[in-house]
Amino acid sequence: MLYVGCAIWTYDGWVKILFPPGLPKNERLREYARRLTAVEGNTTFYASPSLATVQRWADETPETFRFSPKIPRDISHESRLLDAEPQTQAFLAAIRALGPRLGPLMLQLPPAFGPSWLDTLREYLTRLPDDVRVAVEVRHPEWFNPKAAHGAELDAMLAEVGAARIVFDSRPVYSPNTPDTMRQRSRKPKLPVVFSATQPFVVTRFIASPVLGENEAPLNEHVAHVADWLREGRDVFFYVHCPQDEYTPGIARDVYHRVAAQVPLPTLPWDALDAGEESEGDAPAQLTLF
Repeated sequence: MLYVGCAIWTYDGWVKILFPPGLPKNERLREYARRLTAVEGNTTFYASPSLATVQRWADETPETFRFSPKIPRDISHESRLLDAEPQTQAFLAAIRALGPRLGPLMLQLPPAFGPSWLDTLREYLTRLPDDVRVAVEVRHPEWFNPKAAHGAELDAMLAEVGAARIVFDSRPVYSPNTPDTMRQRSRKPKLPVVFSATQPFVVTRFIASPVLGENEAPLNEHVAHVADWLREGRDVFFYVHCPQDEYTPGIARDVYHRVAAQVPLPTLPWDALDAGEESEGDAPAQLTLF
């Protein structure tokens, strides 16, 4: 399966794109899940959710929907994965309430977490339960140094322990034609793209440019990889970010359509909704990409 979505499920700029005008904010997740098939759940990076909150997320989404929650930063950034067993178990106890909706967890490591921490990462990942899927995002430049073996060592370790390496692509937001987005750039490091597939699932985070034409070449590259991974029998989770979030749902939808032109896929719920295959109502207007 190919799952596509954004980093968040609620954004005021998505009224008339994903949400009917006047829709209460507490109903936005339900409407989002009627159109796209996955979400990062970036909110869990800042605080571990309560069991009641996670149960509500499950109740508001179909079983075919997937969440990829981030492991909280008090584990990844503040503790650096050390002595983090209590926080990890508390997070897992809550997040497991998603049941079949739980996709791969995302472990985003801080920029200072370099190759010297490889054993710490290995130990943390091996302590996780076998039924939990995890994708790891590294940001230290040495993981990407072509003159060193650190990247290969990381991939080998992840393959051994059953974790994936997140495919992170910030190239479009650093395009010379992209408007100045220093805040976004400071949060999204400029790193080489590594198209790694170490597990039966792949997680991609694509940082799109608001100058939509700047996304064309990298998107074509991603679509080719996604199609190949699907042919190999892997599940792919493709998440879109953008300095102007108005564009992210439409880009995610466009990715799905491009891949579906190469590999047979089920109809995207958004397309079924627009075609009137769900109950009629005040469906939002379709997002225009170009």
